[in-house]
Amino acid sequence: MKQPIYTYSQLSSDSVSDLIALQYDLPRIISCKFYVLGLHDNYLIESEREKYILRVYRNDWRSEQEIQFELDLLAFLGTKKVLVATPLHTKTNELSFFIDSPEGKRTTSLFHYADGYAPGSKITIEQSRLLGKAVANVHKITDTFEPVLSRQILDISYLLDESIIAIQPFIDAEARSYINALQKKLKDTLPSLPQKIGTYGICIGDVNPTNFHINDRKEITLFDFDQCGYGYRAFEIGKFISSIHSSKIKDEISSTFIEGYQQVSQLSDAELTSVPYYEMLSVIWVMAIHAYNADRIGYKYLEKPYWSRQLVILKELNELLPNK
Repeated sequence: MKQPIYTYSQLSSDSVSDLIALQYDLPRIISCKFYVLGLHDNYLIESEREKYILRVYRNDWRSEQEIQFELDLLAFLGTKKVLVATPLHTKTNELSFFIDSPEGKRTTSLFHYADGYAPGSKITIEQSRLLGKAVANVHKITDTFEPVLSRQILDISYLLDESIIAIQPFIDAEARSYINALQKKLKDTLPSLPQKIGTYGICIGDVNPTNFHINDRKEITLFDFDQCGYGYRAFEIGKFISSIHSSKIKDEISSTFIEGYQQVSQLSDAELTSVPYYEMLSVIWVMAIHAYNADRIGYKYLEKPYWSRQLVILKELNELLPNK
């Protein structure tokens, strides 16, 4: 019999306190809980003074280089006093360390806990305006970031073409035909934007109502830059709008997010025109992320009803695009 191969294992919460004590100079840890299962494993840590999030990265989703880029970026933003959940330095002045697991070496990092709470589906119009300002501020500051490592380019080849390849095995012939026609339409009609500073640069990649906290002082702290990369900032806006599709006040939240964004960084008419296209691209990209992570999510949740719901969204959005 061949030796079993593991694709994923979960570290016990009981082991985390000892790991943190070994790697970081912190006050005594009083609580450690497995917090949320996302694309990586996240643990809520409470010391005698402060709360933290420990993230154990999957080694089959992000490379060491991709993770280090993300951590370097967050550390840079921290030095600029931008409100993001920054990684702590270890005793050896690193932003991460490694743990051994059945599936191999996994990068692990400890982050400051973002003050406040995530609004989620109850995000308000005022919160969306503040969020737009916060995102624009990150964009503006990251234009001065000089990375040592490279990161994914969030272009149409990656967001659309590669995504459709990933999706196709999960959908039937009729859905594939529609998706392929939509692919052609998007490539033919997506407004062209200049690749210049301000219009193009580092994007957070997954701005949504659960990836920021807001506190009683109305301060927004952003976190989860796992999907960051280089792209058009109009994509970032479209990605956020795609995350609130089911909101009853989607139009109001979308417009106030853009208003808040433009209080920091003005958008051109071409950028504003391209946002609905990037909203559609974002829906397709998220569908692909589900496909890429089928073994993680479980195929039960990726049967026909899921893809049918996403296709309904795409058809609704497609109806809103101008016919060219």
